Amino acid sequence: MLRTLPITISSIDLARTLMKLAGMICHSQVRAAQRYRLAETDQRALEDIGLSRGQALAEARKPFWSR
Repeated sequence: MLRTLPITISSIDLARTLMKLAGMICHSQVRAAQRYRLAETDQRALEDIGLSRGQALAEARKPFWSR
C-alpha cells in the first residue's frame, strides 16, 4: 500500500506566491513597454546611448519574459 502525506498550503505561502507572481507580471509588462519604446527610438538617440539600430531591434524583438 502506498501512503502519501497530505500537502497543505498555508495562507502565508499562498500570499507570498501570489505576490511573487504579481511582481513577475509587473516586471514583464515594464520590460515589454521598454522594448517597444526602444524600437521606436530615433537614430540620434540610439547613437547617444551607444546602440545601433540593429542592436535596438534585436533587443526589442525579445519576448517579454526574456531578460
